[in-house]
Amino acid sequence: MKRLFIILLILLSVSAYASIEEYQSAKKDFQYIEHSDKVTRKSYRIVADKFQKIYATDPSGKLADDSLHYTAQTYYRSYVRYNNRADLLKALKNLKLLASNYQTRLASLAYLQSAKLYEQQKDYPSARYMLRKLMNRFPNTEDSKTAQTKLKQIEKKFEKSLYADNTPDENVETAESKPVAKPEVKKPERKVAVASDDAETADSAESTSKEVAYGSINKRVATPNGKVAVKRVRYFSTDDYTRVVMDMSGKANFEKHWLKANPEQKKPPRLFIDLSDTVMSAEIPKNINIKDGLLRSLRWGYNRPGVARVVLDSDSVKDFTVFAMTDPHRIVIDVSGNSIAKKPSNTNNGGTSSKYVSTMKKVRTGTKVTGSDNSGSTLASVFGLKIKTIVIDPGHGGKDPGATYAGIKEKDLVLDIGKALYGMIKANYKDLDVYMTRNRDVFIPLEARTAFANRKKADMFISIHVNAAPNRRARGVETYVLNVTNDKKALEVAAFENATTQKSMSDLQGILKDIMLNSKLEESLQLASFVQKSLHKNIYKSKKYDLGVKQAPFYVLVGAKMPAVLVEAGFVSNRNEAKMLKTKKYRQKIANGIYKGLKSYLKIFNGD
Repeated sequence: MKRLFIILLILLSVSAYASIEEYQSAKKDFQYIEHSDKVTRKSYRIVADKFQKIYATDPSGKLADDSLHYTAQTYYRSYVRYNNRADLLKALKNLKLLASNYQTRLASLAYLQSAKLYEQQKDYPSARYMLRKLMNRFPNTEDSKTAQTKLKQIEKKFEKSLYADNTPDENVETAESKPVAKPEVKKPERKVAVASDDAETADSAESTSKEVAYGSINKRVATPNGKVAVKRVRYFSTDDYTRVVMDMSGKANFEKHWLKANPEQKKPPRLFIDLSDTVMSAEIPKNINIKDGLLRSLRWGYNRPGVARVVLDSDSVKDFTVFAMTDPHRIVIDVSGNSIAKKPSNTNNGGTSSKYVSTMKKVRTGTKVTGSDNSGSTLASVFGLKIKTIVIDPGHGGKDPGATYAGIKEKDLVLDIGKALYGMIKANYKDLDVYMTRNRDVFIPLEARTAFANRKKADMFISIHVNAAPNRRARGVETYVLNVTNDKKALEVAAFENATTQKSMSDLQGILKDIMLNSKLEESLQLASFVQKSLHKNIYKSKKYDLGVKQAPFYVLVGAKMPAVLVEAGFVSNRNEAKMLKTKKYRQKIANGIYKGLKSYLKIFNGD
């Protein structure tokens, strides 16, 4: 045993030495290409890949943040030298990865550099966002003071933005501003409130939320060659959160802009999206009155040949996020009445408390997270913010069966598990509001599930799934949180649950700017740790079936404004697990395992 320990120690030492050698070699290569006239853009990519490999090999190692830093700097220097925008985007991607996942000076500097790059691109909302995040994560530091100064400068530039001077939204052709009749939304009674919002229940508070749709996803829209059509516009609405979804016939390139109010022209603050090579369905009214207290209206027109512009007039929008989803293609716009930078009033300097910062650890991105500090405080527990509302999301449903093996359908298993979990929480926590995104075999789009949780102001979101793999021996349980990753297996799982391709997954990772910086990541990781530990303990004796807490870009978690996890409760592709999953008793054990994890999490926040 002692000999084995010594061998392992030697191997670890050799591995660490090899990493240091690779790191030093990559730095020498970086210095060489910077001072050589004979290198090409490909040379920069090769060096960046070397740094990226060091990071990916050990994301929690001593060289991880340094390697990410140099990955970003290599791409940035390539951008400066060859003026290829793809290099700029890769530099920003790695800077944001560094900033959001490490608690080091390089992470702090990454926020500053990202803000500077966005400022140079005249993307002032993103620059402002990065500076505010720095101030929240690294309060009372010199970098935070620098960010405050820069933020004031950004605000001035934002006010004088060329968007407002040279891109007047008066160019949008609209119909007369008159009320548009909204389609009636029927609300038959159900036993459990569901995400389609046609099922509010006696055990839920009276809801003001609504889903409204214009246009049809099934009707054909005439499009010139090379054009994409917006076939339908939907929105899910409350007084402080609204999600707008544009259903597309294909992938469209788009740009987003924010305009401040113009009192002289009696124009409210507004967000507009320019869609290249896009036509709008004639079934979508040119002026849709929303008036939900957050958005005043949605209107659209053709700003210039080949460009459709969609304008959201604001009453009280403070933050927004725009991202694309695929299979089918749609563009999602989240707007909120709560500022991203807004934190509880008793924080230091308006940012995260020093107690909270001291408990933060390096977050492993793209790797299995096996350890957890269950005694560590989270932001909510530090400030005494209690959990009041939980949303349970049984995955798939209706036309989407999920993983199907030997006649077993994922959608049926997870619905039964979700109902059992719902019953356990309701029976033991009378003061909690609990909702399900679906309580029957019905299809709910992924974007509608998170929107439902946001509209319900949920404090916790649990999406329940079962796994499948080409390797029939694969077995065990794992719990996911939202983040970018290099883990191929995690990406495979996410691609399946997203019902998309791995190429589309790569595209999604590239646009996860706002989501990757989600302030609920730490809470989500802790919730996932509790759920994973108790679920595994409740159904397995062997530790080898504990597949751990992992991170991946799941569509169903995108935009969640609360701690959110996705549970993969076994493999239907494994004969033994499939046999157990068929039984009601085993599904109850899964639900009970998840419940025990939630119970441990609730104890920290609610003291229950």
